[in-house]
Amino acid sequence: MNYSLFELISYFGGLLGLILFFVTLITSKAQKTIKYSLAALLFVGSLIIFLGALNYSGKIVYSIHLLRLDSPLHYLLGPAVYFYTCVKLKPGFQFRKIHLLHLVPFVFNFIEFCPLYFSSTDYKLAYFAILKAKGSVVMPIHYLLKTLSFFIYLVAQLLLFRKFIITQKKEEVRDKHLISWLIIYFGSQIVLIVGSLSDHLTGLHIFHDPYNFAVNMATIFLYSIMIALLFFPRFLYNIEVVKKESKDKYGYSKLQNDEKNSILNQLNHYMQKEDKPYLDEKISLTSVAIKLNVSPQQLSQVINEKTAMNFNDFINQYRTEEAKVILVSSYISRLTIDAIAQKAGFHSKSAFYTAFKKHTNMTPKEYIAKKNRKSVSRKTI
Repeated sequence: MNYSLFELISYFGGLLGLILFFVTLITSKAQKTIKYSLAALLFVGSLIIFLGALNYSGKIVYSIHLLRLDSPLHYLLGPAVYFYTCVKLKPGFQFRKIHLLHLVPFVFNFIEFCPLYFSSTDYKLAYFAILKAKGSVVMPIHYLLKTLSFFIYLVAQLLLFRKFIITQKKEEVRDKHLISWLIIYFGSQIVLIVGSLSDHLTGLHIFHDPYNFAVNMATIFLYSIMIALLFFPRFLYNIEVVKKESKDKYGYSKLQNDEKNSILNQLNHYMQKEDKPYLDEKISLTSVAIKLNVSPQQLSQVINEKTAMNFNDFINQYRTEEAKVILVSSYISRLTIDAIAQKAGFHSKSAFYTAFKKHTNMTPKEYIAKKNRKSVSRKTI
């Protein structure tokens, strides 16, 4: 049995992608939404290029029951890359039931091919022979729909990225390699979509086999992700940003240093009250400023200059300390992560994980394990 170079590259890419899929699920300590969205992207991409190589090479006849199973998967690639971008650029992003609507094209295409999936082996072999006689297994209408679908998701990602850059224009990226990675990530998608659109504009004649070309483009895209993950595993994590230090930012302010210290002391005293105001999910800069009888601008200035944090990080620091107490309490075994997050004042589990990791450099599970080790060592002594 002969294998072309492109076939071998596709098979190896599909196998490597599936290995990274399992590694990502099992070993990654990244935020769950990032981990699962990346795992979904690796899984869908790997199956597409592996099954695609079987189809364009003709070796699908040796596993004819897999015929056309790749077709519905193509409609999942766009949503997979889009949701990965969402969780990277929108901290606290949560998957909701309405997002299941993105699966509609996949479901319709699967239903369309159900008669083929449940047909006899002889029928599938005859069906495939007809396709190969035409020169390609590509279905022009579906190829166009899939291309347009991926194009729409690409535009949506670029709009998210543009919004992210505009929002952070007053902030400096701490790890510029991550921004570079996103540019490569979008760039490889652009190459894929430009090639496919060019193919359609020339009536599917620019390349010898449009299906072969599309699978090879998907392979290149998946390889770019896998290479990045192998050499830069930190891409699993959210982009961290820090505000630029700017003397001109509060140039208008007339607050003296002793006044800033006084406001900071009042703020800490207010946060340490018995009712623990930071546990209120709806706490805001304005509401706290009113309590302290200062303007929101003055309070923001004091927090920025005296703690090198913004208001949300300042509040989350208190919430993290509250979570630490809960995590080592005697009734922790009766609480879910959602319950712990709520008790500490966080509006969601993902926000809790992100803040806890940021302020302690540990996940909640790692923090509990560390405390348990210390407790055991004290008893031994």
